[in-house]
Amino acid sequence: MLAVFTQYWWQFLVVCIVGYLVGATNFAILFSRLIKLQDVRKFGSGNAGSTNMFRVYGLSMGLLTFFCDALKSVVCIFLAKWIFASSMETQALTQLMYTVGLFVIIGHVLPVYYNFRGGKGVAPSIGCMFSLQPILALCLVLPLFLLVLIFDRTSVGSIALAIIVLVLSWVMVLPKTDLVCAICLTLIFSLVLFAHRGNIARLLSGKEKRMGLTKAILGKKDKK
Repeated sequence: MLAVFTQYWWQFLVVCIVGYLVGATNFAILFSRLIKLQDVRKFGSGNAGSTNMFRVYGLSMGLLTFFCDALKSVVCIFLAKWIFASSMETQALTQLMYTVGLFVIIGHVLPVYYNFRGGKGVAPSIGCMFSLQPILALCLVLPLFLLVLIFDRTSVGSIALAIIVLVLSWVMVLPKTDLVCAICLTLIFSLVLFAHRGNIARLLSGKEKRMGLTKAILGKKDKK
């Protein structure tokens, strides 16, 4: 493991820096300012993420933000693979892809541009899963989406996803890859759980608000 980092240290350094800076780009803040001429952090939960974008501006803005945040991970991971595929061994390249995914999430949750107060890492972590473990991601996405619809709280699905992947990182991913990849996934979803610590407290106390996602998908409006 140490030999890989010693041999390819500058490649890892580059993807860590680029991944972090790209991850720190917050589309919730950008879209709310450019499209709505407001700062989403001043409304709703105050969080700069796709869920608050949905609550404040509606389904289309929430989906746009979610897609672009997820795309940050996808672009960084496949760009790193494309650039370094011919110059790195297969195992080292795989570790590099997992590492850049981790630093995208770090940048998203702790962005230097916004005083280290960003989103909760769900969308880019899902982008990581589809880029690194697509079959596993496909198996998880539908049940977790149904879980979100049933409870009408994205935090439930996000927390469940993090816990499941934390377990599967060591049960399924480790045997197929290596220790570095399992550690990267563990750190990614541990960070997602950490970012949801407030949601966990509110869920346990019964104070977590519903989203109204099902109604939004069906085009229903609340009666006044």
